[in-house]
Amino acid sequence: MKVACIQMEISLCSKEENLKRAFTLAKKAILKGAEILVFPEVFLTGFCYAHIEEVAEARSGAIFEALLDFSKEKNCVLVGSLIEKEEPLALNPSEKKQFPAYYNLGFCIDSGKLVGTHRKTHLYGQEKKYFVAGNQISPIKLEKRGLLIGLIICYEIRFPEIARKLALEGAELLISVSEIPAFFGKPWQTLTLARAMENQLPCIACNRTGKDCYSTYFGKSFMADAWGKKLAFAGEKEGILLGEIDLRRARKLRKNSSIFGDRRPELY
Repeated sequence: MKVACIQMEISLCSKEENLKRAFTLAKKAILKGAEILVFPEVFLTGFCYAHIEEVAEARSGAIFEALLDFSKEKNCVLVGSLIEKEEPLALNPSEKKQFPAYYNLGFCIDSGKLVGTHRKTHLYGQEKKYFVAGNQISPIKLEKRGLLIGLIICYEIRFPEIARKLALEGAELLISVSEIPAFFGKPWQTLTLARAMENQLPCIACNRTGKDCYSTYFGKSFMADAWGKKLAFAGEKEGILLGEIDLRRARKLRKNSSIFGDRRPELY
């Protein structure tokens, strides 16, 4: 399966500009045969806290419609995260939340259909002030492609329990979407490769590049096989990272391995 990471610069709070940039790069990746396209964390806005009310998107909003239309037209899978706004009417009246509630929402769209979402469960830094943490971790099923993916958002890679839960529930491919600053680049790579190796799952790790008022970003997105070996990797500049993920080989590896059978969860 050919996949692409769209390692893009993100203009803080400039939603339309970022969407245009994302689609321009995505079209180039599709022309090269990519079926699954992965964008960085909050790729449409960056962490636009100052104008969060303006840039946050409802699932019924225009940006989601644009993403759905693009995926349908190109018959492709889009994976990424954005700032979601959940309006009061969508909530159970018994829930005690401030309205509207904001989330760092991971999404997966396949051929024009929103097939799954993941609200970031472990928030970092200022996210704790502005976002509500998600409370569910489960794989996303791509029925059309016969594939279960495990979606991890940035800081979540530091918690091995997340990737392990996804693996135990049948995920066959880990996708990590991130906005990693340069100072944490090396640890991020090491942690992500560890998550792939310890769960024997291939991984797509897509990071942003460029800089904003918060930091300078690392880029260096990569793809790894189920042994934790890098198959393709990017530099620090904006661009498209293309690679092939051999799901059949990864499935065979897991089938012949004793790692999961040798676990002793009663001790953990």
